[in-house]
Amino acid sequence: MNKLMVSFFIALMLVGCSSNNSMTSDGDHVESTPEQSAETVLPSPTLPPSAEPLPTPSKQKTEAYLDTEKLKTNFGFADAEGRNILVTGHEKGLDQEMAQLNEAIGDQGNVLKVKFNKWQDGTENSNGREMAHNFVNLAGYLFTVEEASATPDETYYLTDQTDFKVDALLPIESLEGQEALSTVEESVRQRIVDTKKREIQKIWKLADLSTDRQLYLVQFVRLDQDMLFSLVWKEKDEFTFMDYPAVIQGDEYSVWRVDDGGEVMPEMFSILFAAETSEGPLLGLNWWGSEGVNTFFLKKEGDSFKEMDIQYGRYTSPL
Repeated sequence: MNKLMVSFFIALMLVGCSSNNSMTSDGDHVESTPEQSAETVLPSPTLPPSAEPLPTPSKQKTEAYLDTEKLKTNFGFADAEGRNILVTGHEKGLDQEMAQLNEAIGDQGNVLKVKFNKWQDGTENSNGREMAHNFVNLAGYLFTVEEASATPDETYYLTDQTDFKVDALLPIESLEGQEALSTVEESVRQRIVDTKKREIQKIWKLADLSTDRQLYLVQFVRLDQDMLFSLVWKEKDEFTFMDYPAVIQGDEYSVWRVDDGGEVMPEMFSILFAAETSEGPLLGLNWWGSEGVNTFFLKKEGDSFKEMDIQYGRYTSPL
């Protein structure tokens, strides 16, 4: 073997040895194991904070809030078949405005698609009662219920779907009768007594709105001529009150409403809807009396509720 062939053979051996060794950051050589030489596993790339993957849409938490600034006073009630809703309380000539309304919300947050039909002229046959039996005789804006059907004689709030986010509505499970009485925990009763510094005469749970939200009706013990009842919203350990004080002045049978007998009962109240706003819950409530029903909105402000200017009344006195 000549010198040229020997030099070539030695070069090949050096190349083979260097392929099975690696260099550390300090310049030292370390020998690779057979497994490392057979398969190289690359580490997962580390993303900078700004490039972290987003959660999938199904797991993203979306917050839907009702904008109370967009709410207007458009109320009506359903006919006996639940096919039409008549918006009353407005003058004639608002067809363009009414044509924008396409949803009716009521009867515990039930949402119906509606379409403006026409202005309905009243007739001389009207008895003045805003009830289903007098529906065709009343003046107002007539809407057709396009999906399902409305609950006859129930009050509905009409709105544009772009102004009222239905995703903000809260589920409502109303309680009635003995169930409304028996489901009030003693800790709730005592907390209300301690807060108002006044004994309770009767207390009812009107509704569950989720696992940690409830609505109560409370009538307090009479103090001389002073009367008081409250609607109480409980959310976890927080209590928010809407108080209705009254002073008896001669007629003890008509305290808050005509012929109310100086007492409130859960049958007097029904929930139009409950919704979430950025400031807390908004409640749409119906308060039935012997001569009619009043519909009003309660908005949470701080640690109490306040009645909004959006209100509606129907005269329903029996004939």
